[in-house]
Amino acid sequence: MNALIASSSAGFLAAFGINVSDVVDFMKTWLLYIIGAGFGVLQALLPYIVGLVVIGAIVYFIYRAFRFFRA
Repeated sequence: MNALIASSSAGFLAAFGINVSDVVDFMKTWLLYIIGAGFGVLQALLPYIVGLVVIGAIVYFIYRAFRFFRA
């Protein structure tokens, strides 16, 4: 297995001129940027999300209250 990994790493280096570990580090950095941006958007939208949940709960309980009077 080690020989196979070494052979494929050498082939990747010969084909692209960079190591596989460099590609992994690069992709890790960009993945962290993307995840961080997603959390930033979620944090920016959090007041609106909470507001929608509160309005939805109010509408739900008002609907249940009026359904009680209908029966």
